[in-house]
Amino acid sequence: MIGAHGGAGTSTVADLLNHRRAHPAAFEFDGTVPEGHRPALVVKATAEGADHAARMVASWPRHLPRPALIIVADAPLPMPRLARFRLRAISGEVAVTVRVPFLIALRQLDRQTALQAGGRVTRTARTLQRALLAKGLNP
Repeated sequence: MIGAHGGAGTSTVADLLNHRRAHPAAFEFDGTVPEGHRPALVVKATAEGADHAARMVASWPRHLPRPALIIVADAPLPMPRLARFRLRAISGEVAVTVRVPFLIALRQLDRQTALQAGGRVTRTARTLQRALLAKGLNP
């Protein structure tokens, strides 16, 4: 799993995908996709994040596998209507769409402390890993 992002906390999603795994499975995108991995586009659940995702998907190189779309909530509120509309419009162009809820622990604590805290962070990490595995993607 590779994270290509629009400034939405790719490293946090990589941490969630690697959470409590013996070997890292997620890496930040550097322009290449390692063998056996699928790219993921990580965006904020905002109109701007959805616009970025739409532009990235429209220009996605045909030689790369279709990306997974990971949408990260930036607040404990419903996603804005324009963002929902834009993301729904591109949903057929991505391998899978997964939503990551707003996690207050990731804002209040440093990443390592938040990831060790367990609770909702651990449940979200497992849900994200399972959602990608269910579609044959390797987190």
